Amino acid sequence: METATYKKIIVSGIKGLPTETLREIADFVYFVRRRAVDPKSFEDEQFRALVTEDLSNLNETESEHLEAEFADYESVYPRR
Repeated sequence: METATYKKIIVSGIKGLPTETLREIADFVYFVRRRAVDPKSFEDEQFRALVTEDLSNLNETESEHLEAEFADYESVYPRR
């Protein structure tokens, strides 16, 4: 299928949809564009989001242990 055909399908498919649904579609378009245009940045952002989510699920003891584990990380493993 050609690009113009896809565009027509998309435009006709969103006509008459409620605002909330259009907002979801816009979010999805933004997501797909970011992934296609700048995959490395997208991958980094996705990784940070997953790590942040994992860290938010730690309890206080686990968090303290993790902080101690990485206390001198920058000096032990300097960036090159």
